This record gives sequence, structure tokens and C-alpha cells, in this order.
Amino acid sequence: MKIYIQSGFSGSTRFLCVAFLAALFFFGTPAESKAILYEGIRPLGMGNAFTAVADDENAVFYNPAGLSYISSFSIGVLNPRIGIATDSLDLIDDAGDTDFDVTAEVANLLREYTGKPQHVSLGLFPHMGLNLFESGVLFGVLSQVSADIEIRNPTWPESYVHLNADVAPVVGAGLRIPTVDGLRIGAAMKYLYRNSLNEMYTPAQIAADDFEDIIEDDLHTGSGFSIDIGAIYEMPELIPFVDNTRFGLAALNVPDMSMGSATKVKHQVNAGMAVEKTLLPWCSVVGAFDIHDITYSAIDGSQLSRRIHMGAELRMPVVSFRTGVNDGYLSAGGTLDLKVFKLDLATYAIEQGAYAGQKDDRRYVAQIFFGW
Repeated sequence: MKIYIQSGFSGSTRFLCVAFLAALFFFGTPAESKAILYEGIRPLGMGNAFTAVADDENAVFYNPAGLSYISSFSIGVLNPRIGIATDSLDLIDDAGDTDFDVTAEVANLLREYTGKPQHVSLGLFPHMGLNLFESGVLFGVLSQVSADIEIRNPTWPESYVHLNADVAPVVGAGLRIPTVDGLRIGAAMKYLYRNSLNEMYTPAQIAADDFEDIIEDDLHTGSGFSIDIGAIYEMPELIPFVDNTRFGLAALNVPDMSMGSATKVKHQVNAGMAVEKTLLPWCSVVGAFDIHDITYSAIDGSQLSRRIHMGAELRMPVVSFRTGVNDGYLSAGGTLDLKVFKLDLATYAIEQGAYAGQKDDRRYVAQIFFGW
């Protein structure tokens, strides 16, 4: 499939093609690589501290031992999600007034956003979960695309585009070990097909008539298989006045997914702790603390502060509220759950500098869910 950009298209359409044209070639099939391939909105609202919580469909990506909590049949028919950075909203708006056939206008637009990180993501994860032979089992197919753009050099702007477009069948199972009270274990398998774009483009290239051909030539494709394994250990009486305490450990993407010429996915080991307290018969609170990449194999840099994640969730029958700390920055989120329809919202920040607190990239994500 080939997409052509006509000179009569709006400027915003042309600019979005910088980031998404490669993904559109494959989207019917679907920055830097992340060991957690799919970051759920609920975990993000809790600062991505989910290793010991892991009690919904997100467990298949964070800790498959949590799939053991599946007790009945559930299905996510349609659950599209979209994420965008703060400055990307303004950039898309300004792109509508730009003639992308004129190099000078493209340069002026990019110059205005030099040093302001850009991010847009789209995702879909239809899935089915059920209890089978006393085990929680989940099947799903992940399709997602994530594009990050960094604009440098205000004199003659250069756009550094990092894009991954993925499709991945996923299957996982978790079970409670009857001979060891409180112990749950699980495993998940995924086959990832990825298209990657990691290139720099000048205003002249973006304005060129053959820009779509340039992007197509820069695409890299690869695939890989990996296994996630995890464990959760519950200790209900460990802390006074707390209903339950959980400890979680998960090894993700074992072995590394080399992905050929596409962006590789490194393995990662995460550890976490979670506590839960029932406040009222219809209301409970959960607190969580994670350390990601405890073996220092996936995340660049050595700062411990960038590996620490913590969060809390207030659970109620129809609505839930969350807050936390991710990458050293505040995160927050909430859910409106009407059974067959659910709306999830979250905001979080990613550190773009060398250490936590240097340069944040604030993002917003939303997801609607139809299923039961």
C-alpha cells in the first residue's frame, strides 16, 4: 500500500505524515524502545507502579502472574487509545496555516518549536480473558504506533523522528499455587512485528515532492519473539490495619528482541510492592511502589530516581481516581466505568534530559472501552 501526499492537502495533514506515513503503510496490520511494550492508562495514572498490582488485562504486559485474578469471562471488543504531548496540540494547529510545499514556511514552523518535544501515539488492544483449569488466561492482539519528534538547531531546523509501528499477538496465563499460600505465578508470550523510523529530516526534505518516498526508503522492519515471567506473593497479615500486602517480580522480554534492522526491545526486570485497604464496603485504596530495570539492562543512564515509580488508586464502583510519580514527575488519572462502556484518562511526564527534573515532556492519554 502506498500513500501519496497531494499539494492540495492541508498543512496539518502534510505535517502529520512526517511522523505517521510509515505507520499508515502497515496500520491495518500496526522514540525509543520501551521494555513495557504497552503502557496501560490505569498504570500510567499510578506512576506506572503496577508490578505488584497487576489485576486487569494490563497484567499481560506488566506481570503475567496477575492474570491469575481473572475469575470469569471478559472481552475487550474495541478499546482505541490516543496520546499526545502538550506542545503537539499547538504544533498541529499551527501546521494548518503552513504551506508544506514551501521550504521557508516549513523552516519557520519547525524553528518555532525547536527544543519542544513532540509526541503522538495511537493504540488498540482487543482481548479476551477467561478462567480455564483454575488459571486466568488472556489472548489479545496489540496494534500501536508511537511517534516522537525532536526539533533541533533553530538556525536551520532539523527534525529527528523516532517512530515504532507494532502489531503483536499476545497470550498469557497466571495461576495461584495451591501448595504455597499466597503465591501466584504467570507467563506470557508475544510475537512482535515492528516497523521503525529513526531519521533526521530537513525543511527541504519535508517540502520535497518525493518526501513520502524518502520516508518509505528509511523504514526498517523486523520481528521477534519473547517471553515474560512473573510472580506475586501476598502477605495479608504483614502490616497492621492493611488488608493485603503484595510483592511482585517480573522479567519482561526474555531474551532481548533484536528485531533485525528495526528498533530492538531489551529485557527488563521490575520489582514492586502494593498495599490495599478497604475504607468502606464500596470503596478501597491501593498504594504501589516499583523499581524498574533493577538489573540496569534496558534503561539508559544510571540514576535510581528514574527507575522509581509510585502511585495510589481510590477504587469505587463507577469511578476511580489515581495519582503517582513517573520519571520524577506527577501523574494522575481516572476511570468512568459503566460496565459495557468505560472511559480512562491519564496525564504523565517523560524525562527528556539526562536526569530526573531536567526537562519534562508532559503527555495526555485517553481510551474508550467497549466490552464486558
